[in-house]
Amino acid sequence: MGRIGLLLLSMCLGANALAADQTGAQRQQTFGDTTVYYNAFPSTFLTPGIANTVGVTRSKQNAVLNITVNKAGKNIAANVQGSVKTGDEKATPLRFREVGENGEINYLAQFPVKGPQTFTFKVDVKAPGATSETIEFTQMVAPIE
Repeated sequence: MGRIGLLLLSMCLGANALAADQTGAQRQQTFGDTTVYYNAFPSTFLTPGIANTVGVTRSKQNAVLNITVNKAGKNIAANVQGSVKTGDEKATPLRFREVGENGEINYLAQFPVKGPQTFTFKVDVKAPGATSETIEFTQMVAPIE
């Protein structure tokens, strides 16, 4: 696995304290034989080199949502679309980019963050040969420098 894949996977599957949602559940959902891993984090978690490589703008005003679709222990390509909102605001569409190296595939979308905020995400994932599945979750993201 390449260093980008390892970094993004480690962010997606991090320590239980960081990788659990507000109910304590792991940041993953399984649909049949496909598991979708998800995690949002401040863009400054990425090193400048990795951020440049994956096309992420590092800033305390930017956060990143990482989606990884896995089948039989291997990351697979999928159609990923979604939206994000805070509070009662209208949902904003997310624009996912497929990134990866050495066969590792991740989907990244940037979104703005203004101080510590709780975001509500709705993500539709369509893996090849499967029906479209929707993941909805909330996560707090706090910018750091």
